[in-house]
Amino acid sequence: MQTSTFTIDQIHVGDEVLFRDEHPVEHNLFWRVVNKLSNNSLIVEIKEMGYADKFIVSVKDIIDLKRSSFAY
Repeated sequence: MQTSTFTIDQIHVGDEVLFRDEHPVEHNLFWRVVNKLSNNSLIVEIKEMGYADKFIVSVKDIIDLKRSSFAY
């Protein structure tokens, strides 16, 4: 896995992210960014294979990023 550091300005709503294993969530799937919070946190969601959830994650915990092909 990639271990790059990202900033809040590099991540946009609609992008998909992977984050560090310290969080109690499904780690091997990309989560879609649905909102950016003012304290360098993101609200991310996943909807895969009947599973749906939202989670707040710090930008410092992002380890990989897939750009969205469109902007919100």
